[in-house]
Amino acid sequence: MTTLNAFVLGLVQGLAEFLPVSSSGHLVIFQNILELPDSKQYLVFDILLHVGTLISVLFFYWRDIVGLIKAFFEMVSDIAKGMVDIKKQYHRFLVLIVIATLPLCVVLVFKDKIESAFSSPLFVGSMLLITGVLLLLTDRVKHGSFTEENIPFRSAFIIGLFQLFAIFPGISRSGSTIFGSIIAKGQRRFAVKFSLLLSVVAVLGAAVTSVPDIISGEGLSVPPLQCIIGMVTAGVSGILAIKFLVKMLNRGKFKYFALYCWAVGVITIILSI
Repeated sequence: MTTLNAFVLGLVQGLAEFLPVSSSGHLVIFQNILELPDSKQYLVFDILLHVGTLISVLFFYWRDIVGLIKAFFEMVSDIAKGMVDIKKQYHRFLVLIVIATLPLCVVLVFKDKIESAFSSPLFVGSMLLITGVLLLLTDRVKHGSFTEENIPFRSAFIIGLFQLFAIFPGISRSGSTIFGSIIAKGQRRFAVKFSLLLSVVAVLGAAVTSVPDIISGEGLSVPPLQCIIGMVTAGVSGILAIKFLVKMLNRGKFKYFALYCWAVGVITIILSI
């Protein structure tokens, strides 16, 4: 992998991870455009790209992340004492995130099949068309007033199901979870925050499940310099993407992302046939 390839993939990851256009799908497309070999060789590189995007989330929501970490240890201590109080702000928020993350356990069962789908540009193109539909509906569905302080727990599970749907490359995780939050009558501000904080758990989970492959020696073919360039690029572009995402959602302009996904999806399908 060249330095230019690392920069391009880092840029794609940072922008597409948060903009509702599917980072996994775009990485598949660009790996094919750059004629890079089997993506398993880049396992560590891919993980570091996601670490870069985690830094972007930390940049905007570090107070919430610190609050959630404190809430975790407080709740562990409370459980040890035989008492649990989820009425506290971050305690309740943490429970919501856990509930929304539960559906991702299905990934462990179908991990091999999902990974095989990642290598198919035709599949990615088809899923991008579905993402476009979700994004168009996001503009048209009226948002509500729920936040992390009062949204029902069952709504968190519904949002988690949308996140599960996004394990397929070409389905935007941010687009799906934001759409799930909106139809659950959440505020737009809450929809973005919850989506981005869920991404932290999803990325950390993916990194943990990749540990056995890393230990076995897979995915270690990218030099350290290229890894650093990709990670930094993903982090910086991720910060810009989050700012743009919030602006477009507040203005009800997700239809433009929908048009983009449809265009890229159709082109990808045509080139794959």
